[in-house]
Amino acid sequence: MTTPILNAPGNYSVNAGSVNGVKDTSAIYGDSVLSGGIAVLYIFMSLLSDVANQKYAQMQQKADISRSAQDMANRVDEIIAEVSKKGDKATGELPDDVVNYMRDNGITVDGMTIDQYLAKNGKDLDQGKLQAVKAALETVSNRASDFVSQSQLQLQKVMQSYNVTVSLINSMQTMLAEMNKSIAQNIR
Repeated sequence: MTTPILNAPGNYSVNAGSVNGVKDTSAIYGDSVLSGGIAVLYIFMSLLSDVANQKYAQMQQKADISRSAQDMANRVDEIIAEVSKKGDKATGELPDDVVNYMRDNGITVDGMTIDQYLAKNGKDLDQGKLQAVKAALETVSNRASDFVSQSQLQLQKVMQSYNVTVSLINSMQTMLAEMNKSIAQNIR
């Protein structure tokens, strides 16, 4: 079975709006190539807007992760400062909220969960062990921050595409207006 082609030579009736029995209703409803093009561009614009919104939501989530992980790293740094005042062999204990944060977010230290790390090294940690915990938290913060930076570039690219789409819509609307104006002038 072949698909009838509207622009193929054949029995075309202007009044009936059909070629070889295939009804062409696009002119009746005002659809033109430009209107169809504009409609497609509006779909692109909507798609780009959705992509930008999703990317922005991801950026906000990662920015929150970065801030909270850095806050926990700063709390560990305070403990390191206290321990360093007491001497080389002094130890300090991680606050419960830092341990809970690391547990809840699956942050590992030297490849171990925080519970495994504390079980292996004890609750009282020396400066080196506290530095390892701080480094694990800072790594999470830095990764989330890097994600935000990369996402900003991706969001900028999406917005450039969005602006190009808006510009194309404006151009096509201008072309459509000029075409309609020309047709109206020729009718007179």
